[in-house]
Amino acid sequence: MLAHVTQSRPGEIPVEVDVRDLRRAARPAAPPAPWLFATAMAGSMAIAAGGGLALGVLAATSTGIARQRWTEVVQAHGHLQLFGWAAVFVAALAFEFVTRLNQRPPLAALPRAVVLALLAAGAVVTAIGPVFGQGERATGLAGAGLLLAGAAGFAWLLARVPAARPFRMDMHPLFFRAGAAWLVVSAGALLLAFVRTDLPFVALADSNLVVETGLRGFVLSLIVGVGLRAFPGHLDVAPMRLRSQRFVFVGINGSTLLWVAGTSGFGLGGFAEVQRTADLLFAVTLLFAAWESGVLRVVSRWSARSERYQVLVPVAWFALVAYAIGLAVMAVDSWAGGELNLYQAGAVRHVFLLGFMGPLMLAMAHIVLARFGTGRVIGERWLTAGFVLLVAAWPLRVAPPLVDPEVGQAAEAVMGVAGGLAMVGLALAAGVAAWNALAIRAAWQSQP
Repeated sequence: MLAHVTQSRPGEIPVEVDVRDLRRAARPAAPPAPWLFATAMAGSMAIAAGGGLALGVLAATSTGIARQRWTEVVQAHGHLQLFGWAAVFVAALAFEFVTRLNQRPPLAALPRAVVLALLAAGAVVTAIGPVFGQGERATGLAGAGLLLAGAAGFAWLLARVPAARPFRMDMHPLFFRAGAAWLVVSAGALLLAFVRTDLPFVALADSNLVVETGLRGFVLSLIVGVGLRAFPGHLDVAPMRLRSQRFVFVGINGSTLLWVAGTSGFGLGGFAEVQRTADLLFAVTLLFAAWESGVLRVVSRWSARSERYQVLVPVAWFALVAYAIGLAVMAVDSWAGGELNLYQAGAVRHVFLLGFMGPLMLAMAHIVLARFGTGRVIGERWLTAGFVLLVAAWPLRVAPPLVDPEVGQAAEAVMGVAGGLAMVGLALAAGVAAWNALAIRAAWQSQP
C-alpha cells in the first residue's frame, strides 16, 4: 500500500500527504470516557440490588439485623436507594442528555466521574453505621457531607451548560436545573438531620423531607426534563405544549415547596393540612403530565413492529398514574379524619419507586445503551427480563400493607418475595449495563 499520495490543483506545486494523516483526520474524535455513563448505571443498580434491596428485604421480613435495628436498617435502605441508585443513575444520564439536547460538546470526564463517585460513596457511607451498628452518627455525617458535595457539583456542572434556546421557547433546561437544586436540598437536609440527632437514626419527619424532596423535586424533574425532548422522537408523540410545560414545572416545584412548608421536621411547626394539599396538587400535576406527554396513548399504536422501549415506557407511566391516584386518595382520606400508618404510607411511596422509577430506568436503558453506546444493546433480553421482574415486584410490595395494615407474617413473606424479584431484576440490568460499558470501551479503543 502506498504510504503517500500527491494532492494538487492545476497550476499548483504537488504536495505529498501521508495517508495515515488522512485516516487520523477522518476518524471521529472520541468523547471523553464514552463508557462512563454505562459504568455509572451498572454501579448504581449494583448498589440498589446488593445493598439497598438486601436491607429492604431484611426490613420487610424483620429478619437478621433488622430484628434489633429495624429503623436504622430502613433508613439505610432508603439512603442507598435514593442516593446510591436514583441519584447516581439519573445524574449519569443527565450529563449525557443535557449536552446533547442543548447541542453542546460533552462535559469533561473527570468532573463527571468525581460527582458520580461522591454520590455513590456518600450513600454507602451513610449506610455503614446502621448496618454494623457502630458510629451511626459519625458515618452519617461523613456520608451526608459527601452527598452534599456531589449534589453541589452536579448542580454546578448543569448550570454551566448554556441552553440552546430561550426558556420562554423551551423549558427543558429549567427542569434539569430545578431538579439539581432539589438534590442539593435533599442532601443538605440529610446532613442537617444527622447534625440534629443523638440517636442511631434521624427523626422520621426529617427523613421524610429528605426522601420526598429527592423523589418529587429531583427525580421527577429530571425525568420530565428528559421526556420533553426524548419522547417525541422515540415514542412518536407530539411535543408537549409550552403552556403545559409551564403548568407541570410550577406544579412539581410548587407542590414540593408547599410540602416542605408543612413539614414537622427540623423542629418546625408542622401543618398536616398543608402537606395533604401539596400531595393533592402533586397528584394532579402527575396526572396532567402523564396525559399531556402522550405517553399513555402510545398503547393504542402497539404492534409487532413497535420498538421494545415503545412498549416498556408506557407500562412504567401507568404505574405513575397509579401512584398519583394513591397519593390523592391518601390526601382525601386524611382530610376525612383517616391516617395511613408507616407501612401504608411506605407502600404508596413504593408505587413510585418500584412501579414507575425503576421500570422507567430500565426501559430508558434500552434506548441510551444503544444510542450513546455501540448502536445496539448487548444482552437486551436480559435487560427486558429485569424490567419484567420489577413490574411483577411492585404490586407484591405495595398490596400487603394496604390489605393487612398490621403487616403480619404472611404480608411480610409476600413483601420479601417482592424484594427478591426486584433484587434479581436490578442485578440483571446492572450486568447488562456493565457488559455494554466494556463493549463501548472496546469499540472506541479498536478504531484505527
